[in-house]
Amino acid sequence: MSANYHVAEGDQNSLGQYLIARTASCSADRRPQLKIACIHCGTEYVAAEVNFHSCKCPACQDGAGHHLI
Repeated sequence: MSANYHVAEGDQNSLGQYLIARTASCSADRRPQLKIACIHCGTEYVAAEVNFHSCKCPACQDGAGHHLI
């Protein structure tokens, strides 16, 4: 797992995903999560604190992440 301290809100990766915000999980461990949006389909989702540069959209790129309701 790679810390994403060098990634700022609004940054975009090469796969068309951009960072909206950093959040904390609702679970007891309060792990950091990233709120991300896809420029291709507009899906907003939350992903675990992973390497942002390799994040893919769960809707149109078969990536790991949880859709926001």
